[in-house]
Amino acid sequence: MTTQSEYLEHIGLVIDIKGGYLKIALIGSGCSGCHNSLCMLGSSKAKEIDLVYNENCLHVGDEVLVKVNPTSGYKAVMLLYIFPFLLMMLALFLVAKVGYSEGMAGLASLFVLLPYFFMIYLFKKSLAGQCNFEVVKR
Repeated sequence: MTTQSEYLEHIGLVIDIKGGYLKIALIGSGCSGCHNSLCMLGSSKAKEIDLVYNENCLHVGDEVLVKVNPTSGYKAVMLLYIFPFLLMMLALFLVAKVGYSEGMAGLASLFVLLPYFFMIYLFKKSLAGQCNFEVVKR
């Protein structure tokens, strides 16, 4: 079981509830666990997240604490930053090694991201189910 201190936490405000989803605007500076080093939530623009919500104890305007297990965050960083970077580098070196120009290798490394992120988009519901958020009213 994960203890309280093992969660990354962020303060948010419920801005919409409909269709089994809860929309939360994350406010304030970085998370208590990582101090804004990975997710860039400390910028001046509020970030919004949509979460599956099946309870009836929250209402629009409620201030909440959003908790996420760090391993879920690390999985997201791997899927959205690390793997695409490695895929780009692999495509860049392979296309250059085959004998194409640097420009073609660069374009190929960018175009290889299109099917990757299309697959992420297709599987976003199953991927979202792997990221466990917990919302607690403050």
